[in-house]
Amino acid sequence: MVLKLAGEWGSEAPPQLQAVAAVCPAMDLAASADALHEPANRIYEYYFLLQLFRRMRRKARHFPGFLDLSRLRGVRSLRQFDDRITAYYCGFTGANDYYARAAAANVVDRIAVPTLIIHAANDPFIRLRPETRERVLRNPNITFIESADGGHCAFISARNGDPNYDGRWAEREVVEFAHNVAR
Repeated sequence: MVLKLAGEWGSEAPPQLQAVAAVCPAMDLAASADALHEPANRIYEYYFLLQLFRRMRRKARHFPGFLDLSRLRGVRSLRQFDDRITAYYCGFTGANDYYARAAAANVVDRIAVPTLIIHAANDPFIRLRPETRERVLRNPNITFIESADGGHCAFISARNGDPNYDGRWAEREVVEFAHNVAR
């Protein structure tokens, strides 16, 4: 979402937006939703759906009459959830419309502030289409780091002998990036 906002603002970003960092961002929503439904990733999809169902039920308790919980019946994939819930309540005609219009991939080439994107080539369900990768790589404001390993947000590195080093590689990259931007 932060990449989409930064891209929509482009060179008109408010001065408060100094930089952006994203780890394993879903820039190509349709491709990532479909990857989540692959058999090897169904456990992740099930977990995300469980969390979305819980959140929707909690919101329905807080805002009686606003959400129709019967819309959850039969939802077995993230794409179905987005088609029946997200799109319905957010003014899209369906999941395809939502994915097409809400994807950061559409505007990532317009990001005008220093940006760090960390992505793992072996992320099980975040897909980066070739055309999106090309937009990212062509934008001089974006530092793109793609590691071979890391899965989805699991960038762990070996301790380097420093007692203060905790092995959290991605977090350290983001902090270092932020420090460099602030200088």
